Amino acid sequence: MLFAHSCSTLSGDNKEPKKQKGSKLTATSEGKSFSNYTINDISLDIIEINKLNEYEIRNYNNSNLEEIEYSIKQFSNIYNYEYEYALGSSDVISINLTDTDDVDGSYIIGPNGDIDLPFIGKINVLNMTLIETKKKIISVLKKYYKNYDLQVNIEEFNSSKVYVLGAVKKQATINLNQKPIKLIDAAIQANYDPNSADKNYGNKGLLRRDNKVYKIDINSIFQSIDAKDNFYLKKNDVLFVDRNSEALHVFGEVTKPGVYFPNINYSLTELISSAGLNNLTANASKVYVIREDYNSFLKINVFKIDIRNPINLVLGKKFLLKPKDIIFIPPTKLVQWNRVISLILPQTDLFTSYNPIIQDGVKTGANANITE
Repeated sequence: MLFAHSCSTLSGDNKEPKKQKGSKLTATSEGKSFSNYTINDISLDIIEINKLNEYEIRNYNNSNLEEIEYSIKQFSNIYNYEYEYALGSSDVISINLTDTDDVDGSYIIGPNGDIDLPFIGKINVLNMTLIETKKKIISVLKKYYKNYDLQVNIEEFNSSKVYVLGAVKKQATINLNQKPIKLIDAAIQANYDPNSADKNYGNKGLLRRDNKVYKIDINSIFQSIDAKDNFYLKKNDVLFVDRNSEALHVFGEVTKPGVYFPNINYSLTELISSAGLNNLTANASKVYVIREDYNSFLKINVFKIDIRNPINLVLGKKFLLKPKDIIFIPPTKLVQWNRVISLILPQTDLFTSYNPIIQDGVKTGANANITE
């Protein structure tokens, strides 16, 4: 029995994290690469949620690392872009010249962006707007005609497309016309779900435009109150949605451990409710949230809450989880000991009358003799 007890308390088994000061080295420390850092270089802070006031909880909830690379506002060519249809190969335009029908008719734009007008020859209109096209044709016609009052219209829109690819339910090729389309509209056409709880679908992605690639946070655009964040798409834009990489990882004494993909403002209490706390085996006095502090070098914050008192679940509801948080709920000492016994004596019926508590709960049956 003493041997079994010492096995159940071996170092590293259910070891409670303790506050630790890391080294004073920084990311630019001379002569030391990232691969040479060890666990001893990491600072570890233990923060008890039960002892935080509402202001402190709000401060932790709002301490987001600004992701400049995902902010469309940093790029005026995207944020302030005003959509106009750009002509291209296979589009059909109609031309009507007042007082003469020499050039009147419909014209298909060729592979190189040319239209071929009678008596005048080829005019290149590739990637021009309707207004730009009209000005260019007039600049040519006025050499041959005194009255060059001209009407130009687009009859068929065939050249301009945008593409939504990657981790979406329905990859889409969207034809553009004179009516603009914004990112949210395109995402909906691809059956994008901003609240998807599936690792096969994502919420961040890449926008390829004009031979440049931009990182974008699609969920943030869905939730933004700034209309410009929902920007207009442009001819030949490619939106690639990456697989979900901002999961929450849940371990320990829950009925449904694993990976969770919550939407914004998902609280600790909500996650515990979704994962299902195992009341028979969980040590409810030590629920941990492990979070890397990206604003400091090699620092981890460990938030701890005691939910034996149901009032603390109210605090847990105010404490918001963040992407990549790790939630761990350890077993009680008794459960730990029982599991060691079951490994040492798997074939014996010595503890039949004791009927130890295991992960699935207490065994019950007609002949079971249950004692504490």
